[in-house]
Order: sequence, then structure tokens, then C-alpha cells
Amino acid sequence: MTRLPLYRPRARRLPDRAAPIFASALAVLTLTACGGGGGGGVSGGGQAPDPVVVDLPIAYIERPLPRDDAGELLPPDPFRRDEFNPGAQLFIKERATDDALTTNISARAFAEGEVDVKDLSAHPDGDRLLFAMRAPEIEDLDEDEQPKWNIWEYNLELDTLRRVIDSDIVAEQADDINPRYLPDGRIVFASTRQVRSRAILLDDDKAQYAAESESGDGPAFVLHSMNDDGSDIRQLSYNQSHEWDPLLLNSGRLLFTRADNYNNNRVSYYTARPDGTDLRLHYGYNTRLEDETPWLFNPELMPDGRLVGIYKPRENLLGGDMLAINHSDYVEDNRSVDSLNEEDTEADTAALDTLTVLPVMIDGSVSRHGEFSALAPLNDGTNRLLVSWSQCRLTEPADPQEAGSTERYLPCTEENLAVEPALEPAPPVYGLWLYNLDDNLQQPVIVPREDVYYTDLITLEPRAPAPYLASEVDADLAEEGLGVLHIRSVYDIDGEDSSAQGLSALRDPAQTTAAERPARFLRLVKAVSLPPDDILNFPGSAFGFSGAQRFKEILGYVPIEPDGSVKTLVPADVAFTVSVVDASGQRISDRHEHWLQVRPGETFQCKGCHEDGSPVPHGRANAGPASINTGAETTGQPFPNTEPALFADMGETMAEVYARIAGVRTPSVDIEFTDDWTDPSVRAKDPDISYRYADIYAAPDPAKLPATELCQQRWSAACRTVIHYPQHIQPLWDEPRLELAEDGSLLADNTCTSCHNTVDTDGLVQIPAGQLDLTASENNTPHITSYRKLLATHFEQEVVEGVLQDVLIESGEFERDEEDELILDAEGNPIPILVRVPVSRLMSSAGARFSGGFFNRMNRFDQEDATFDHRGLLNAHEQKLIAEWLDIGAQYYNDPFDVPD
Repeated sequence: MTRLPLYRPRARRLPDRAAPIFASALAVLTLTACGGGGGGGVSGGGQAPDPVVVDLPIAYIERPLPRDDAGELLPPDPFRRDEFNPGAQLFIKERATDDALTTNISARAFAEGEVDVKDLSAHPDGDRLLFAMRAPEIEDLDEDEQPKWNIWEYNLELDTLRRVIDSDIVAEQADDINPRYLPDGRIVFASTRQVRSRAILLDDDKAQYAAESESGDGPAFVLHSMNDDGSDIRQLSYNQSHEWDPLLLNSGRLLFTRADNYNNNRVSYYTARPDGTDLRLHYGYNTRLEDETPWLFNPELMPDGRLVGIYKPRENLLGGDMLAINHSDYVEDNRSVDSLNEEDTEADTAALDTLTVLPVMIDGSVSRHGEFSALAPLNDGTNRLLVSWSQCRLTEPADPQEAGSTERYLPCTEENLAVEPALEPAPPVYGLWLYNLDDNLQQPVIVPREDVYYTDLITLEPRAPAPYLASEVDADLAEEGLGVLHIRSVYDIDGEDSSAQGLSALRDPAQTTAAERPARFLRLVKAVSLPPDDILNFPGSAFGFSGAQRFKEILGYVPIEPDGSVKTLVPADVAFTVSVVDASGQRISDRHEHWLQVRPGETFQCKGCHEDGSPVPHGRANAGPASINTGAETTGQPFPNTEPALFADMGETMAEVYARIAGVRTPSVDIEFTDDWTDPSVRAKDPDISYRYADIYAAPDPAKLPATELCQQRWSAACRTVIHYPQHIQPLWDEPRLELAEDGSLLADNTCTSCHNTVDTDGLVQIPAGQLDLTASENNTPHITSYRKLLATHFEQEVVEGVLQDVLIESGEFERDEEDELILDAEGNPIPILVRVPVSRLMSSAGARFSGGFFNRMNRFDQEDATFDHRGLLNAHEQKLIAEWLDIGAQYYNDPFDVPD
């Protein structure tokens, strides 16, 4: 046994102090000549067990050190989950000692060629293990025709190896990685299959495909589960970017890594029940966010419940530090579950606990005390880890003055580190070790070997299984493909009441009318998943000016109750988000740039909303401030001055009361409001609101309306409002708006394109009214003219000799030559520099509330500032359509399959 100066960590801050070099580093090096336990098919065996040896099987993945074509070390990108790095091998040792029987499991799978293996996980009984393996590359085939990642299982007792999905056709439909056993006997894994999402695409009359990740690096990996024979594959999550590394917590919940790339670049931990219900943000949303932020790779669970793994930057280091995260008591590195609006007074890394007493450098500098590439906690009560560790070494170059001299490797002693010029780091030399956190002992399991490293380790001892968390779902709603969303109050912003009146006044009709409540409707917005190029390659101009917002569909609207609560049906198994809109249909909240989901029959509840980038914990059920909406104060009575029939139970929100008595509200593609709450004996009920697509045109043309007639009549989970600018917004400018006398004669033609046109009724060139051309004419861009003129800065024009041209004015500066001398004209005068006159855009893809230049003209008239009164020309139904189109991003199209070739 080799003694190394290890420790049981106490301080929470990562160590930054200097520490002595390992006294036994050279002793470690002397072992490398003795051979190793990796490599061949079978070795060792026959000795009596050492009493300090772990007398149970271990499994590990051994790889060649990754190098580029020039032989330089090239760490792989760990976030490229489908990357193929051939040469990996899966070994099993019958116990954790160097001379124990060692078996190459992966070598049994294929007769020839190099495979790649990763993602080891053990069954709680300790008799089976799962892993992902990709078959050898097939020569002369394109990448998209190469084998996929598959899930495999090895049974130790039976000594059998099998691919979990037996069918070649089914197995090769997608990449499957990160398998884990679930308590009910199923297997959870990350996959690009997207089986339910593909089925929904078919229901939407679209081609089936695996949607591209928002990060643009291939199909999105999301969570799935299947029976242990590969049957009954179910999709559990519906993120539009990747999810990976599912891990079963002691509570029975799944913890996994999730990328949030909807106009973000964040990677954090989420949790859900094993069936995908109750999916919530868990840890690290604000402190695990940037590319340069180190990450915890291959996380596992310590016996005490902490997450533990290799902590290092995402791309530029092969190995890193060993770190544990107290995710149970913290929601961020520096914020506890109980914290509200102030950061904890502890260190910035209060939740982090390095497991090495001697500092391991992960900033690219020489790490004097080595580095770790993998670890696995033992669950035998000994507080030990199985680790892959390399000591620090330096390369002493050959002496050109000495014949036969060759380079050699030296330990990172202070003397060797002080050599000038500085010695370059040598390649790591990894071995496997048992690392004791209690008594500072490190025991070799596989002695270090050149040119290999270890990426996955597990121990195969029986352990107590986690409980299975069954979910309560409504079977009838599940049959209809529906779930329920319950928001306690949209006025709850990070635990603060954002309303001016306060909830008690807002919910009392005697104190507040509906018109005085700012939040009137909740808009449900669905993500449109993008197809891969081989399915459909459409131009980026289809997004218009809002590429970051991608494509969106509106699922529908539902009234917000007086206390700000909402309880509404929503389609199950789709990625959706929400916006709060006012009485005119304009969004008054910031865009909620996080995807939500509900599973069939699930009711998902949240407290309220949060500011973008707020440090206040949100999303996690046991974290953050309490809801501002404490609900009804008693049972059996209505809220003050409300309809007596709507009696409450203590603690219920108004949305819960309404749902219990009248049923959960069903969305509508139109905006509709009826006063259900005011007690008519107190005052008159508030007036109805109805903004209907069917009322936009005097003679409705279904082709001009963004929702089907069936969905306008009766909403269902399949309803979608899809708005394309050329098809649904441009017709508003073309719609005839004629002012007629009683005898039918024409008094005025107020059609938008009659005035906002470069040609008058006689066919002569004119300056369009307000310098705004609203025609569908073509120009030198991928968009029709009106779209560009409304959303982009354009320039004032004038008619010169019957031709429209940009107005040019003097800028106040003059033309100069290369030596900065004024250039003079023929008369000896300086030549002024002429510039165009910009015209402010009337609309913004940021939303309707940022498009006041347009809506103010439609609803206000100031004779001093305006020359034409636009009031009444666009009705409320038309303005609602324009507002919702702007609010979702003012895209040119919102369905990639409708984009013209």
C-alpha cells in the first residue's frame, strides 16, 4: 500500500494555497514497470483476498490518450454526446486489486474493429451493469449511415452480454446513451429518438423527424425510458436542446443535466419523477451558465446524497479535480434552499466541496498534485472512492550535447518546476486507486500505465434501491393528450407582489374592476421543432428579423383570474411557454424563455413568475420565497363580493375554486372574457371581451386566418395558431377599407396600400404616405417590401424626374484625401459628404409593447403631429392578430414546411 497525503475536506472553498509535493510520487513511478490490470482479455487471479482490498467486482472503461494527427494531446469535447472515439474497452475485475481476474467485456461484442464505450451504471443488486456502445466504423459510409450508439447490458452471474434493444432496425433508429436502472425495472436513457414528439409531428401533418437542438449541433438528446427487453419506449422530456446524464436520487427523483438554449447558453441540473412528470429546475441555473464555467462530469451519488464527479473546464483539460456538490441544501453554488433575496454569507462556492487536500489546478497551469479523470463512490460504509489519477510529470528534453540522450519524464518537484527554461508538462500516466477520505490512504488497483486513461468507473456491490415515485394523473385527460397548468399568481415576481393594488384588492370586485387589472389573459406558446437539413433545408430568412426567437405557434388563450391565478388545460408532451397579456391582447410580461412541459394527465403547479437573470431561486418546489397568493382565508365561503356559487376551500386560489366547481378552463384560439366572479348584487358585471379571427374580415377567407375553422369553434390539444407574415399579416394591408356614402358612392378609399404605395391610382410614382410602403412588392431582399419597411430602419425618399430616390442631405463633413486634406471641386470649394435620412421603424420584433409607433397611430390622433386619422381603420380583432404576431417574434414564417422553395 502506498501512503499519499490525502484528507477529509472540511473547508468549503476550493483550495488555492500551495502545498508540498507528494512525497511518494517516485514510488508510484516505480510500479509502472510491473505491468497493469488493463489491456488483455484475462489476467491474474488465484490469491487470497487482501483484507483492505475491496472484495467486490469493479468495472471501468480504458481508452488510449486522445491525440490529434500530430500526436498532440487533444481532449475530447464532453458535451458532444454522440461523438465517436474508437479504441475504448470495457473491463471487469472480480475485485479491486491489480492481480484480480480481469475480463474484456466489450471485446465480445464484435469480431473486428474498434468500438467506443461509455456511460457505465450498475444495478442496485450489483449483478448487472448497463453501458452505451457504438459499433466499429464502416468503411466508405457517410457519417449519417454509420452505426448508432446502443444500450447494452452485461450480467455478471450469467456472464452474458446483450444489446437491450434486440432489433437492428429499432436499435439503429437513433443514438441511445446514458442508461440507468429505474426502481420499477425499466431503464431510463438519453436518446435522439424523440418517439412521442415524432408522433405529434405526424398528427400535425408534418414529416416525422428528430428535431434539431437549439444549439445547432444535431438532433436533441432528451430523456426516454423502456422495458429491460427494449420494448415500450416512451419519451419523458420535451426540451428543445440536449438532456443527458440521468441519475436516480435517494428520493426516487431523476436528476439530469439540461441545456437551456432558448435565447440562452446555460447548462444546469433539473429533476423529474421517473415518468417525466413534475419536471423542475434543481441546481446551478445562475452559477453553471457560461462556457468557461467548470462543470461536474460523469456525476454520481455519494452515500450521503451529494453529487460527486470530475470538476474541470468543458473542453481544454483531460483531467480535473474531484468535487462534491451539496445539491440538497443549495440551489446555486452560493445560494441555499432557504435563501430568499440575498446571497448566502458563506463563500461564493458554499455548496462545493473539493475532495483533495492538495490543490488540483484546472486553470491550465501545471497541477503539481496530479489530476483525476474518473471516480466512483463505494457504498460499503468505508468512505472511499475508486479513482483514476495521474501524478504530475514534466518532460526533460534530450541533451543535444550528449550522445544517445533521450527525453525523460520527471516528477513535479519544486526543483524540477524551477528549471529555466520551464519544463513542459509530460503526458499524464493514469492508474486506478482506492482513495480513502477518512485516513488519507491511497491504494493502487491498477498501476499507472503510459498512453491510457479511464473515463468511467463503477463498483458492483448491492445497495439499497431508491423508492419508486408513482405519479397521480387524470386518466381522462391523459386519454385526450392533455395536462393541467396551475399558476398561483402571475403577479408573483420572485416572491414579491408586482401589482399596484395588491392581491386582496385585485380579487375583490368591489375594489377593482376587470379593466383595472393589468393581467387579463395567459397566452400559451408552443415551440416549433426544426427539421434536419436532409428533411428540409429552408433559408434562414424565413425567421425574418427574429432568428433568436425561431418559429413559434400559439396554442391558445385563457383568462387570468382576478387574483392572478390560472388553471388551464394544456397539450401534453409538447414544449411550451407562457406570456401574460393585457385586455388588448398585447404581452405585458417579459418573454418566458424556458420550455415547460406536462405529461398526459399531469397537473403542474408553479408559484408565479421571475425576473430574467434573477438570483432568487425559482422552479424548485422546496426553494425560494413562499407564494404571495395564500388563497382563500376560510372554507365554504366565496371570496369577498364574488359570486356566491363559487365558494372556496381554505388556501385555494381563484383558479382552483373555478376549476373545482365549473371545470378546468379550456384555452381558446381567440381571446374571450366573461365576468364569472362579480356578484351582481354588489355591482354590474364587467363587460365581455371577444377578439375573434372570424371577425377580422367582412367576408372571412380561411386562407387568411392563422387558425382552422374547427379550432375556432372548439379547442383541442391539436390546435395551433400559425402566423405567416405574407399569408396572414400582409392581407390586412391589402384589405379594402372603403368609406361609402348612403347612396353607395365612394367617399374615400382607406385601404392601407392605396396610400402607403409608391404608385398612385393613376399609375404615377408617388412618395408613399408616411414614407411607408405597405405593398407586397418584391425588392432586393428575401422579404416583401412591407415587412422590411415596418421592421427595419429605412430611408426617406423623394420623387426626382418621376423616379423615387433616397433623400440626401449634407452631413456637415467634407471629403478628404488619404493625407486628410480637403478635396475641392472645380470651383475650389470643399465637397460635402451627403448622407441618407433614416425613417424610424414602426414595429419591433421585441413585441407589441415595443411597437408603439404603429399602435399609437392606430388608436390616437394628434392634429399637431399627424396628418391623417387612422383610428377605426384597423378593428380590435385585427390589432390583436398583429400584436400576437409581434409578441412571438415577428417571424416571416412560423412553419418551416410552409416556407416556399
